[in-house]
Parts: sequence; C-alpha cells; structure tokens
Amino acid sequence: MPKNYGALYNVLGWGDPYFAVNAEGHLSVKPRGLHTMPGEEIDIHSVIKDALKKPTNGNKSKPQFPMILRFPDVLNNRLETLHKGFYDAIAYTGYGDGSTSYYQGVFPIKVNHNKAVVQDMVAFGADPEHNWKYGLEAGSKPELLIAISCLTKADNSDPCISKRPYLVCNGYKDADYISLALSARAMGLNVIIVLEMEEELDIVMREYDALKAQPGDKVKDFEPALGVRAKLLTKIPGHFGSTAGKHGKFGMLAEQIYGVADKLKCCCKLSWLKLLHFHIGSMIPTTDIVYNAASEAAGIYCKLVNDKGAPMTTLDCGGGLGVDYDGTRSGSSDMSVAYGIQEYASSIVQAVRLKCAYQDPPVPVPVLCTESGRAMASHHSMIILEALSAIPEPQDEDTSEALLGKIQDLHSKHPGTRAPAAASAVMSNGAASGARAGIYSHAAELKKHGIEMYKLGKKLGKRVASDDAGAIYNYHMNLSIFSLVPDFWGIGQLFPMMPVARLNEKPTLKGTLVDITCDSDGKMEKFIGGGETLPLHKLESSEPEKAGGYYVAALLSGAYQEALSCKHNLFSGPTIVRVEAIKGGGYNIVSVDLGPTAEEIIPTMRYDVEEDIVKVIKDYATKEGVWEAMELPMTTGLTTMPYLNDYNAPATVVPFP
Repeated sequence: MPKNYGALYNVLGWGDPYFAVNAEGHLSVKPRGLHTMPGEEIDIHSVIKDALKKPTNGNKSKPQFPMILRFPDVLNNRLETLHKGFYDAIAYTGYGDGSTSYYQGVFPIKVNHNKAVVQDMVAFGADPEHNWKYGLEAGSKPELLIAISCLTKADNSDPCISKRPYLVCNGYKDADYISLALSARAMGLNVIIVLEMEEELDIVMREYDALKAQPGDKVKDFEPALGVRAKLLTKIPGHFGSTAGKHGKFGMLAEQIYGVADKLKCCCKLSWLKLLHFHIGSMIPTTDIVYNAASEAAGIYCKLVNDKGAPMTTLDCGGGLGVDYDGTRSGSSDMSVAYGIQEYASSIVQAVRLKCAYQDPPVPVPVLCTESGRAMASHHSMIILEALSAIPEPQDEDTSEALLGKIQDLHSKHPGTRAPAAASAVMSNGAASGARAGIYSHAAELKKHGIEMYKLGKKLGKRVASDDAGAIYNYHMNLSIFSLVPDFWGIGQLFPMMPVARLNEKPTLKGTLVDITCDSDGKMEKFIGGGETLPLHKLESSEPEKAGGYYVAALLSGAYQEALSCKHNLFSGPTIVRVEAIKGGGYNIVSVDLGPTAEEIIPTMRYDVEEDIVKVIKDYATKEGVWEAMELPMTTGLTTMPYLNDYNAPATVVPFP
C-alpha cells in the first residue's frame, strides 16, 4: 500500500471532517462531512483537470489560474452542523418552553459577498426540509440592498413577521441607510435596525415619520424593530479582540443602553425594542470566554425586560465562532480555537438559560441568534495555485556560527531596561518636554536593536533549516497574495496549504511561495505549525503522464479573502469553479466563471477603456505603421485575466553550489 504523506500537512487536524488524502495520493473533499459515504469523496486533482477542459465566457475563453473551487454541499453541511449544535443544546438543557426558546441565525454578508455564496445561504436556510429561516446581516448600504433582494426570495409566508428570517442591520448608519431598512420592514421583511450610537435613534424616528407620510396602506401599518449593540467588558486576547471591550469601536455601554430604553418609553415606542446584540471579536479561542460574554449580555437583556419593561425577544451573540486553522485545537493563538460547534452552542445556551432563570422574577429565554460567518464559509472553498518554477535561494555568506555571533554582539550592546537620564528627572513643567524626548529616544533605540536582532534571527533560522535539509526553494506561483489571500499579508493570517497531488510520494524540497506581483511582500514564508517552509515536490514528476501541472491548494479560505482582495498591479479575482456532489458518488462542474479581465479591471481606476486605452494605442500604432502587429496582442491583453497564461513551467532548477 503506498505511503500517505498527508500527515506532513496535518490534514486530519484542520481538515476533519471535510478533507483527506485518497488512495491515489490526491487531496479529496468529503462534501457532506461526517455523513459522506464511501465513494462520495471528490478528487480535487480530477476536478482541476475537468475544469480546465470547460470553455467559458461564451466559449470564447478557456479557464485560467488561479482558481477557486467552491463546494456548496460543504456550505450546506456547515449550516446543518450549526443548527444541529444549537437544537441539541436547547433540547438537552431544557432551554425554555415558550415561543422564543429556539435558534435563528444570520450570515454576515461581509464575510463573502459573492452572489452564489449569499444566495446559497438563503436558499439552504429556506429549505422546507429544515425550515432554519437563516437570514442575513448587513453593515453598509450596498450589503443591505443585496440582503433585501436575496431575502425577498426566502420563505416570508409566516403571518408573524418576527418568525421570518432576520435581516440584521449593523454598522454606522445615515438617514439613507435607515430609510432603506425601514422601507424593507414595510415590505414585510424581518428587518431589525441595531443602534450603534444613541444618536441613531433620532434618525430612526425622523425617517419613520417621513415614511409613514408616504402613500400606501402597508406603510401606515408597519412598526420598526430595533436592537441595541452592547459594549461588553468581556474581551478576547490577541489581534481579534483589539476592537472589543469598553473602548471598542462599536456599541454602547450598559447605562447608555438603558438610556435608549428610557427614551423609547418616554416616546411611547418601547414596543420597538426587540433585540440585544454584542460581538467581542472574531476567533474566540475558548468556550469559557464564550460563556462569560453570553452571560454578561444576558444580564443586560434581563434588566431591559425586568427593570425597563422592554418587550425583548432576541439575543444576538454576534460572530466569534472560530476556525481551527492550524489543527491543534489549542486556542493558544489567533490561528486556533479549542472547541467545536457543539461546545460553542452549548456554552451560549447554558449561560443564557441560567442567567434568565436566576432573575427575580425569572425572564423568559430569548431567541438565540448568531452571526457566524467565518465558521460557515471557510471550509467550502479553496484556492488552487499553479506553480511556475522552483528556484533555490542563494545561500547566505555567513555561517550559522557567524550569524549567532552577530546576534550575541548586538545583545551585548542592547540598552536593556535602563532608564534614560531624562526619564528619572523630576517631572516639573520645565523638565517634562526633555523627559518625553528622552523616553522617545530610548524607545527608538530599543526598536532599532530589536529589528536588527529579529532580521538576523530569521536569517539564522533559515540557515539552520538549509544546513539540515538542503536548499530552500522559492516556488514562483501564478497568484497575487494581495488579491487572493490578503489576510496573510494584512494581519499574518495563516491558511493550511498543501500540494493537490503526489501525496503518496515523499516531498523532498522545502519551499516558500513567491507571487508574481512587483512587491517584496508578495511572498509566503510562514506556514501552520510554525514552519518557515512548506514540504513540496520537484515540479517534474517521475510519472509525467499522470502529473499535469503542479498545484498547491490554500484551504479554509472561503471567508473574507474575496471580500478583502485588492488590485495591486491590477491583478484581480480568480476563475471560480462551482462543484456539486452527486449522491452516491461523482460530481458535476456546474459553472466555470473566468476571473475579471484587464478590460474589466482597468475601468475601476477611472479609465475609459475605449477612449483612454484602445483609441490612443490604435491611433499611435496606425501613425507608426504597426497597428496590424499591435491589434492582436492588445486585444488578447484586454480580454484575458491579468495572470500568466499558457506558461510552460521549467524543470526544477539545480541548487547553487
């Protein structure tokens, strides 16, 4: 039986239950997670080969790399797992016994704006077999317009508007945003406007009065539904908790929330207040933090009900359900969480149940809502990167010993923690300015030494790796990091990465991934597990008739990457391939959509393609007598994706001596 090298990439850690390496040594997808039957796994290498054969753009073009493979069956399974987690926890704990003791979530559009993803979320949520009534969350006017259009296709037949899918409106709002949201409520959508600031209530009242003055019986009958966003004291560590807590960017402190309730009561509009929302940050690492946050928020909810008389119905626990990107289940970094969906749901349900039960009098439990986006969308798509070449890095002239010596020499000169003279001076009015200057100078010196030591330490690490296992290879990939995995560049987010095929063959090279942008930041040299290289194969295979191109997959990348992508060098989005599983085995490639072409990208920078590009080039080329030579390459350049096309990858280069 051939060796399986999937363990080198910890597939069973981060990939369970959706990804595995099959008997062919290929990465495969289990589209229904734990419910995937033998023979129903989808071979990724086969999907790529089949997708490349499909013409696109009205049969005018062929697919190009890079590409995203999208598996909607995985998306559906993530939704099913989320709802089962909450339903089981509600049943097991005896969470309430009334009309509000259930779960009804929303998908935040900002996580992935792609039309197919948002429409899939709504369609799966409206499936009568499940009747999840899964809704959407919007944080801007464009997102709100998308949400309104998508949710009009959902099941809105329930006579009680509050039982229809939620459309939660978050973010800062102007009059236009609120007018749009109120109009959607008048249409019959279950729109809840979440107030981020006290001042937004005045805008809601003003726009509501203006809308009621419009003609139409339905407009005159409707009433707004409001929520308030709480700034909790509970916080999470690391990057994702930096915008939470009492100094957070969004929301109101408890006393401000109670003030909003008082104002509504004075205006005889307390019946509008339905929902309390909180969000303590993405990637909550442990369930004790989940529990503490839900308990704190439930306390505010209960006070709104018992002390203020607000007819509350819903507690929106926001996002935060994390993804175990590194597969360690440790929760010790921004790349890992120490729980699964079931534990997450149980923590919220139990915290809210107990807080409501211990009130005097007890408070009826609320409908539970979450805005879990990352955990829903991450697994369903992967980015496929094509290797162009593999070139060894030149060895550093310094030996490991020489680099270590330089670090030690810098350390001996390090200013350490000694206080500069100015900082120890008496902080009188006359000395304050000099003291601040001295402290700043000292901090700058510390920073300078730290940066130099870091750079030398990085070189030493590479040198040691090189000494142990040969040269480090730069694999030049047909991608822009800024367009396809912007979180890697922006916040240091790591994604599981591995070859798509040849996983029954030992990878013998240590590689870093280099993109094709003109930017030195366009390089991936950090990977899950703390490695600075990725185990990869030589580009040429011992069985070339089976191999095809050499492809590396970036997995768990379905959340935020498409939404945050930028246009560095005017590279843009990839080809998108939609793959649906066939029950019993096999798959259908439903669509292959070419990424944006140059003539689609250039206008985003305010150029008129015909006037500023085509006409100018044509006129000048005609004047010089070379238009016949220029026309075809210009047309090809405009009508294809900006990435490299039909590039013949050379054999792996021999290391430098």
